[in-house]
Formats: sequence, C-alpha cells, structure tokens
Amino acid sequence: MGRRMRLTPAPIYLFLLICTGGYAFIPGVDGPVSNVQALEGGSVTLLCDSTPDASDDEFMILVWYKNNQPIYSFEVPDKQWSEPSFNTSSRLVGDIRAQPTSVTITALTEDDEAMYHCRVDFRLSPTRNVGINLTIVVLPSPPFFMDEMSNKVVGRVGPYHDGDTLVLRCLVIGGRPPPRISWYSGDTLVDASDGDSDIPTVRENELYLPLTRDNAAALSCRASNTHLAPPIAATLEIELYLPAYNVSIHWVRGTMGDALRAGAVALAQCTARGSYPQPELSWWLDHKHLTHHSNQTWYNSTLTAVSFLELSPAVIDNGATLACVATNPVMAPSRGSKADVFTLNVTYSPMVDLIRLGDANGNEVVELDSLHLECDVRANPPVERFMWYFNDIEIKPGSIWGDETFSQQLLVEEATRAHAGRYSCAAANNIGETRSDNISITVFYPPECTGIGIRMVKETIHCNVKALPAPDTYFWHLQPSNFEVQHLTTGSPILPLDQITGPLAETLKASCEASNGVASQEEACDRTFSFEHLRPPQPHQCDIAYEFGEFQMRCIPVENATYYEVSVWRMSESNSSLVLERRASMGFGTGRALAAAGPGNSGNAMGGRLAVRAALGRVRRGDEAGARACNRYGCSTPLLLRPTDTLLHEADPPWWHFLLEKDVGISVGAVILVAVFIISTVLVVRLARRPRNKPTPVIQVLQLDDVARNYLDNIGEHKVHASCSLRSCSSGYSDGSGDSGPPVDRRRKPAWERWHEPPPPDVTLTLHRESAV
Repeated sequence: MGRRMRLTPAPIYLFLLICTGGYAFIPGVDGPVSNVQALEGGSVTLLCDSTPDASDDEFMILVWYKNNQPIYSFEVPDKQWSEPSFNTSSRLVGDIRAQPTSVTITALTEDDEAMYHCRVDFRLSPTRNVGINLTIVVLPSPPFFMDEMSNKVVGRVGPYHDGDTLVLRCLVIGGRPPPRISWYSGDTLVDASDGDSDIPTVRENELYLPLTRDNAAALSCRASNTHLAPPIAATLEIELYLPAYNVSIHWVRGTMGDALRAGAVALAQCTARGSYPQPELSWWLDHKHLTHHSNQTWYNSTLTAVSFLELSPAVIDNGATLACVATNPVMAPSRGSKADVFTLNVTYSPMVDLIRLGDANGNEVVELDSLHLECDVRANPPVERFMWYFNDIEIKPGSIWGDETFSQQLLVEEATRAHAGRYSCAAANNIGETRSDNISITVFYPPECTGIGIRMVKETIHCNVKALPAPDTYFWHLQPSNFEVQHLTTGSPILPLDQITGPLAETLKASCEASNGVASQEEACDRTFSFEHLRPPQPHQCDIAYEFGEFQMRCIPVENATYYEVSVWRMSESNSSLVLERRASMGFGTGRALAAAGPGNSGNAMGGRLAVRAALGRVRRGDEAGARACNRYGCSTPLLLRPTDTLLHEADPPWWHFLLEKDVGISVGAVILVAVFIISTVLVVRLARRPRNKPTPVIQVLQLDDVARNYLDNIGEHKVHASCSLRSCSSGYSDGSGDSGPPVDRRRKPAWERWHEPPPPDVTLTLHRESAV
C-alpha cells in the first residue's frame, strides 16, 4: 500500500472540525440520500460503500457525520475515533472489514433522528459522499377499551344476543408518527376509521358493530405506526348468546353406508355446532324420548356439543325416524332449538379399511423393498371373499402379483415401479360387498438417463433423467478441448455454459449424474458437443473504404457477436494461393470516424448506422480483406472483399513519393548539398572580385614622383586602361598630351586574362592644396 499519512485521533478530530466548518453535505448534490427508520430504544446499522472504483486504488479515511458534525472516523490501517458525547456507553460500533462498511448505533433516542452521511477519501479516486436520513419511530402505548358509558372494559364484554349492536371505543396514548387504530373480529378487519381524541396525544376508534354469528369471535384493537414492529394489540372477548346453526346425525359403526342390520348394535353420533352457551341434546325415535344415551361432551373453543346413542334396531324399526334436538337453555325454545332427523334402514354388511403392515414409511416404498397390505374388515355376517384392486382394476393371480390375490393380505416381495398406484380391497358377505377407500402407494427409484440423456438447448446443457423423488443434486463432469476436466455440483438439471471455465470454441465432453436421496445414478449420461450453431453469422454488410490516409474495413454488427476480426490475404510468390498477411481486431470507430459516418451522413455506405471498423494498412492489387464475427464459441467464416481499382488509384502515392524513401532521400540530399556548396563558393569568389562603383571624375593637380612619371610615359606600351589602385580609382583619365598610341580596346577582359597582367605601380595621390577645378 506504500507510505500513508498517519494521523493521531486528536489531529483527525481537529481536521474534521475545520473541514466541517467550511463544508456542509447537500443531499442529492454531494451524494445520494436514502431514508432509514429505526425504533426508539432499538438499534440501526448505517451502510457506506468504501470499495474503490479502480482495482489499484484504496480508501484512506472514512468519516461519519451527524448533521454535518463528525461522530466517527477510521484511518487506514487501523485508527478509529468517535465523538465521546455521542458514543456514550459504547453504543456506536464500526465495522470496517466488511463491504459495505457500517456503523451500528444502539439505545436509540429521539435525539438520534438526524441526517447522517459518510465521507470516504481514496488514495486516487475522488471523495465519495453517501447520505442517510434517519427517522426514530416511537411506539404508542397498548390500546385500552371503554364502553358507551365511558367505563373501562377489560377481558370480556356482554352478554349480548344475536342482532344486538356493540358500541366500544379503543384508545391509544402517544406514538410518533401517530398510530393507525383498527378493529378486528378474529382476523377480519371491521373498522379502521380512527381519529384524534379530545385528550391531547390520544387517538381513538369508536366501533359500532351489529353482532351476528359471523363476528362473534374475539375482538382485537390494533395500533401500528411502523412496519418495523408488529401492531400493538389488545383483545376483548364477546359474550354472545347463539342458537346452534347445525345439528347432524351420523353412524359411527354398525352400518353399511346408512344401512343397519336387525339385531346388530349401531352407534349414532349427534353433533351440534355454533350454540352458546352449551346446548342440551336429546334423542327421539319416532317421537319417543330416548334416555339411554351417553353424557354429552362440550368443546368450548369450537362451540361444539357431541352426544352418542347406541341402538339395536329391530325389523319393525325399518323406516322409523331418529331425531337429535339441540336446545339453548337461555333462549326461548322457538328461537334456540334446532334438530336433525334420520330415517333408519335396518341392514348390516361388512365395514372395510385398507392398511399397510410392517415398518412402513407412510405409503412410500423404495424399489426392491417389500410391500405388505391388509384389508381390515368389520362385518356381520363374516366376510366370504376378498378382492384386491390396482388402479380400480381387479388383480388376477399371476403376473407381478403372485398367486395369493384372494386373501385378506397382499404381499409383494420386491416392489418395482410397476407396483406404484392406487390400491383398494373389497369384502363381501351374504348381505353385500364393501370396498375400501383407495390408498396410493409410491415407489421410489434412483435416477437414470432418458432419451439421449444430456442435450444442449441454446446456451444451456440439460441433464435428462427420470427418478422418484425428483433429483435434488446433479454432478457435472466437463472437459473443453485441450483443457482440464471440471467438476461442478448443482441443484438444477440445467447448467448454463457461462459456468464452464475454459475455451468453448471447439468441442466439450460433458457427463452428468443425479442423486435423489434414494440412491445415486449408476451410469452417467455422456455426450460430446460442438458449438458451431452458437457461433455468430458471417458479416454480410461490409465495404472497404480509403479514409484518413489508409484502407479501412467497415461492417454492420451481427447478432451474437462479442468481437470482430479483420485479416489481409496476399497472393503467394508462386501465385498459386492466398496466404495470410496479417490479422487484427475490429472495434467501433474513433471519434473522427464516427463523426464522418454518423446518422447525419446520408452518403455513408453503412446507411448512417454505427459500424465496427479496422485499419487494413497497406493493400496491394490482388489482395483480399476478410472480416469475421466472433464470440466465445468461435468465429464465423470470413467475408472476403477486394479493393476496387478506384480505391487503389486513390491510394497510389504521387510521382515524387519515391524521394521520401530512405536510400533515395539520402542520395538526393547529398547531391543538393554538393551543388549548393559549389554555387555558393563561385558566388563568394565573384563577389570578392567585383569592381567598386566608379566615382565622379575629378581634375586634380598631382605631384608625382619619378616612378609614377615613368609609368605614365610608358602607359601606351602596356595597352591598358587606367586601373584601380588599392586607394583610388578613375576611368578614362588622360594627361592631355597629343601623343597617343594605337586605339585602346575598351572591352573588359575576362577575369582569367586579367590575372596574368602586371599590377600597376603603387601610386600615392596627394591632393594639392592650391587648386581644385
């Protein structure tokens, strides 16, 4: 992590106070804000994500503020600080190791309601701010009840009769925010019209409830002002007098259906439901009061009364009526009585039940275990024969059932999947035949492959097995081409390909095994897959352009492609085949290319759509450029394009381009330097020997020495013009004598001829002080 600035707790606190004085967190501007509610006296955990945006970054300091005042800070590596006045009794605990980081505040009070925010400083990334608006919820007091006379009611109210109207008030003190008060009859909402009371900080809900059997359950008043805690409830029982709403007689034993057998004892049960208080049950046979019956039983929780009657009917009782009457003792007989009447059919036949014997696990059996069923019969006279049924078809001897199919028991030594289904048994005597209810037997068996066993659907591999119960675990063994075997365990028969590590461009050897808790699969499902059908299609809208001084391949993206490749193919030296010259990746165009080929450029060959593109570099006549679409499963066949003559002509360099080549440029530069040197040398020499400008002729009186006189006398012999000396110059000058030589050639001689003439004498000119004309 390198060197870090290390601060002691005191400097950190002073630094935070200084920063806070000049900076205040603005919700929604400096960072996002979320709303959090917590209960008074409870705790709250405030989260702050301190994960850097870049992998090479790390956070340095994390600070929590309450209303822009620091209350907690953490500095890397392990320096923590908290505001003493806030962190009383160590109620603030920070967790910096987990992500996101958090601080937990316990023993919350109303003073803790504030705007909290955390600030995270990173080593490289910008500072991050996250705000949390904390609201403290204060629960109200428990509800209490008052009747219409303003008397406090506790526990039970009443008694009332069916149809009376109940008037009650439910009151709640305090709570922030103000609670909602609702009345419930059992679990049914009956009134939610709460409001403020005349007493400050008190809310109430007054209930007007017409009492019926449907709302005779216990009343509850529930007050709630937050989802953080269940509603605060108070319950009140209603004492409501009700008549029985249902009286029924049914035979407990001694019958076949509704039939009785003469001389046989049958047991009848009378059940009265819905009466309060407990009703009185009486039995009547053909309007004759029967006194020999059991003492009745009362179930107060369900308002149910039960009475039993033992009856030995005779033949003469066939067609008689049996009645059970329930009477509420606190109500008028005309209002509080209800009865059920049953007509007797005196016969008797077997009563049959089907049970499973042995160490049974319900109606489930594992394949190859034994199955033992018994037909339990109560009958008079005794049963003469038994019949067994499988899926409502009578079982015949032989086949998978063996020969014992007419006894009271059915035994299968080794159950298979073919034995799974519905079973029932029947018993018959000379009065009739009775068949038991069906029981369903389930045979569990281990997984095994079905069909091709394992197949690929789109980008998922399916393991097709059958088993009972359904498999809950799948073991996968996967080996991509030239890659090690991978072993995965899942709870689903479907495995997405993105869970497989390694290349999937060629083939994949896959096998799966399932387990359902009964047994593991004996033989795995194996198959080898190829991924040609998952590869993207060949690009079909491509062109070659010469842009920005180079050849470019442009293509419209195709479906199922994650990247693209471009290649250049060149004719081999033998002109027999194309060989790969170079290959590169294609990407979406640069800003300049996008601007030139954007939606507003209707002349673009791509139709103004965003295209992938790549530079081809130098392309020669006869070269071909290929573009292909690729994804994880390989690449499509390339689309080959050849640049047109127009593009090649546009890309040809100018005639002088060869001068820019390295060897030619060096040679031409050397020649130019030599020529410049020669020309500059000649110019310098000519400039050095160029005559000066001629001055205006002046007649002077000179005083000559002997040497000068001798030179002037013989000037005709030298046949030269008056020349320039080093100190003066005159042109066409003569001493005025009549003797003159032959005409002098006044043409200027070339420089190379003048170099061989003798130089003139050194003539010293002295200006005469007396004459100047």
